[in-house]
Amino acid sequence: MNDKKPVIAIDLMGGDDDPLSRLRAIKSFLLKEKSFKINLFVNQDFYKYQSKHFANLPANMAVIQSEHSISMDESPLVALRKKRNSSLSMAIKAVADNQADVILSAGNSGALVAFAKYWLKPNAPIERPALATVLPGFPKPTLLLDIGATLEYRAEDLYALAELGAEIAPQLLACGNHPEVALLNVGTEHIKGHDTVQQADRLLQNSELNYLGFCEGTHLFKGYADVICCDGFVGNIALKACEGLAQQLQLKQPLNWWQKLFCQFNDVNFNPAQYNGALLLGLDGLVVKAHGNSNESDFHHALIRTAEYIKKIN
Repeated sequence: MNDKKPVIAIDLMGGDDDPLSRLRAIKSFLLKEKSFKINLFVNQDFYKYQSKHFANLPANMAVIQSEHSISMDESPLVALRKKRNSSLSMAIKAVADNQADVILSAGNSGALVAFAKYWLKPNAPIERPALATVLPGFPKPTLLLDIGATLEYRAEDLYALAELGAEIAPQLLACGNHPEVALLNVGTEHIKGHDTVQQADRLLQNSELNYLGFCEGTHLFKGYADVICCDGFVGNIALKACEGLAQQLQLKQPLNWWQKLFCQFNDVNFNPAQYNGALLLGLDGLVVKAHGNSNESDFHHALIRTAEYIKKIN
């Protein structure tokens, strides 16, 4: 790319919150991170009606207007067929065309995966992309995938997912070149779980990966393994349950027993906003998904994490 500054393409229209809250987050981010450039993809009608908010933008921010935007409840297949000129699609295409280093969106997850698969090329043995996030933990963090890109997996898919996680983990975590890998299950015994995870377990036992076996939900924040794998249905529910608990812990009220239990992790930041921004793996471009309900502060953290991805991933 001609511009030496790393370029972040942002789908401003995606998300539950007002797009203007994300615009404020972006402006705040650029005040501190002047070494980045933002290409902002905005629906042309929204830009017209809110033009005053786009006046006097920082020099390292450019606005690209789109014909369409994609709602949070829109069918991914319909969006892919009819809205290739949407802000989300154009932002992802910018990465495919080497006009941006990464794309960030808080929008429709299904549409994001669909357009990412359409514009970008696969670069991993896994057939379908997977969303991954780094969980805080003690004594070390853990990479959890898939957290929602693909809801159902075959045993072979879970095997490929484990390979994908083991490949990317050394770039995201300080775990060395042989990260520990585990499968999330209802128990640690090899007889536990349904046929798919048991078959995947047998495949991984015979692999060259540093495979530990099954782990349970209680292991997610204990640094049990560097990489924990599961299908997107399980991963998404597990992640959102943990986030809901973490948010409850932050409420201003007298501590009860489960809040006191978490006090033992004083050196670990469990604020979900700090970890906003999941990475879509398995494609030849960087794609980051922020929470759909991200407010201004949450989206700012997603931008910080996106910038970290650019620095860490080759």
